[in-house]
Formats: sequence, structure tokens, C-alpha cells
Amino acid sequence: MKRLPPRNRRKLKRNREKMPERSCIACRKKGEKGELIKLINGPDGIVIDYLEKLPGRGAYVCDEPACIDKALGSGQLSKALREKVEAPGWEAFHAELRGKVERKINALLGMARKAGLVAAGFDAVVIESRKEGSGVMVVATDLAGNTEDKLKITEAAGVARFGFSTKDELGFILGLRPVGVIYIRKSTLADSIKKEFLRFQKLFGG
Repeated sequence: MKRLPPRNRRKLKRNREKMPERSCIACRKKGEKGELIKLINGPDGIVIDYLEKLPGRGAYVCDEPACIDKALGSGQLSKALREKVEAPGWEAFHAELRGKVERKINALLGMARKAGLVAAGFDAVVIESRKEGSGVMVVATDLAGNTEDKLKITEAAGVARFGFSTKDELGFILGLRPVGVIYIRKSTLADSIKKEFLRFQKLFGG
């Protein structure tokens, strides 16, 4: 692996050192930007600032279901935000969070497609996944059972595999016709997509 020049290594180290850490208000676990979920008190109540772009003081919570449940029901939000706030209902909060995670996944998949990192369709996916074996495979939830069985037999070890959306929805996200399976080649985008899928699985199953 090619090493960065000393000057670039020092710059990267400084950037990492400057990255602010946040603490989960439920378990006190620390994490950098994007590792925890940010909440703010907006004009209409608590808002999930999933992309961390909204102004105002934030409270942070792990993507662990137990931490979210504790944060919503223990008065921790008011303490962290330093003002009296009403915690949202469990169902409304989870519906909002699910929508924002799904939109982030959709956006990342679209970016991967534009970057030329996506192979679509059974044959292309099998070829690409065997070639490198360390990217991300996304399988439509309504893919025919026999096709899914063939994928399990042919897919390379090390491929991260996730079920997501229908064939129509997956094609729409990528600007393609309906597609049952895609493969995102190894890349920083693939790593980000995998991270969001793992969070989705942890919080909502699937």
C-alpha cells in the first residue's frame, strides 16, 4: 500500500484530532460526527438532524434501540438541550428516523451510480463480485426465490449483502429500469452504504 507523504500524514492526523467527539445522552458512549444521531429542538418540537446541518444545540444518541428508548423516556433530552422539551412518541420518532436512513441510503446509491461504481443485473453482479469480493450487494426484496438462491451459491465470500426496496424502487433510485440486484464496487462510497445498511438492520431489522 502506497504511503502518504509526511506532510499529508501530518495534515490527516490534525484533521482527525480536530474531529469533535459527541456523547450519547443515554449511555455516555463517545463517537465522532455521523456515528451518533443528532437531535435538535426545532420550532415544531424535536427534529432528527440526520445530516447534522441544522443550526442549534444538539443532543446525541447511539443507534442502539435501547439508548433511543431511554433517551425518549427519561427526561435526558431536556437536560442535554438545556431547555424543557417534550420527547416525541416512540412510533413517530422511529418512523421519522427510518425515513431519514432510507433517504440517506437512496442518496448514496445514486452517488455510486453516477460515479460508475454500480453493476446491475444478475450476470454483471456475479462477475464483479467474484472479481473483487469485497463490495456491497443489494438485493431487491421481491427478487424471485430461485434467482436469490443462485446468488447465494455464486456470490463471493466477503461481499456484504443486504435486502432493500423492490425491483421497481431500486431501478428508480438508480435511474434504471426495474432491477433485482446490484453490486457497489469497493470504495469509500461502498463503505458508507454498508454503514447505513448495518444501522438500518440494527434499528429496523431486514
